[in-house]
Amino acid sequence: MDKIGYKKLLNSAKFQVIKKALDVISGNSFTPNLEILFFTYFNDVVISDYLRKSYPTQMLIILQHQFYGLEVFEDKFSVSLSFHGKQEQITVPFFAISEFHDKISGDVLIFDKINVDFDKEYKSEKCTENSSNGSIISIDQLHDR
Repeated sequence: MDKIGYKKLLNSAKFQVIKKALDVISGNSFTPNLEILFFTYFNDVVISDYLRKSYPTQMLIILQHQFYGLEVFEDKFSVSLSFHGKQEQITVPFFAISEFHDKISGDVLIFDKINVDFDKEYKSEKCTENSSNGSIISIDQLHDR
């Protein structure tokens, strides 16, 4: 059993690298060539319904020539891309990313299966259950009792 949680720590560091790379790109005028593969069904992924139907599990996006409005937040990024001639805004939490490939440098970040567990943990932190008296408590609070 990994009591230190090396895979989670490593994934967290990789997410910070992605965040920094996207920050640099959003503030500069050079043309990147990034491929980002992410899970579409993860919590807080925002894509249109037709894209979710077309890509029910994973989606690969390319940030190169035709992307607009890249915004980087602490835990996610948002960007407008063209799909079938229509511009779509998508939002991807960093924990939903399974692969990040910088085609210019050749660097690739691949996330272990623990990434899926990380999403489950994230969802459990965000999810709430109604107790019998109608108050809302966190699922994590149940584990601490």
